[in-house]
Amino acid sequence: MVVEHAMLIIKEELVEEFIQTINEAFPILSSSEGYLSHKLLRNKENPTHFILVVNWNSLEDHIDGFVRSAKFKKWDSMLRYFFDSFAKILHYTELKYD
Repeated sequence: MVVEHAMLIIKEELVEEFIQTINEAFPILSSSEGYLSHKLLRNKENPTHFILVVNWNSLEDHIDGFVRSAKFKKWDSMLRYFFDSFAKILHYTELKYD
């Protein structure tokens, strides 16, 4: 499993509209091949800052299956307007330990 961590900074005057729109866009994400689950977190100190956490089967599912798809173009067209800066996307895997 790969965890996508997207730091989203939203234009202050558009935060409430963003929350409504991303909720409308989540079915696009959740219908993608390799998608497992997601959650959206809002920062308490900076309410224009959000973290979108998405669990994917693999990095390829996210990059090749979603980002390079028509679904992503729709997702991006719905959400890009709200961003104050480009989203910072990082991918993580869980470490195994004893």
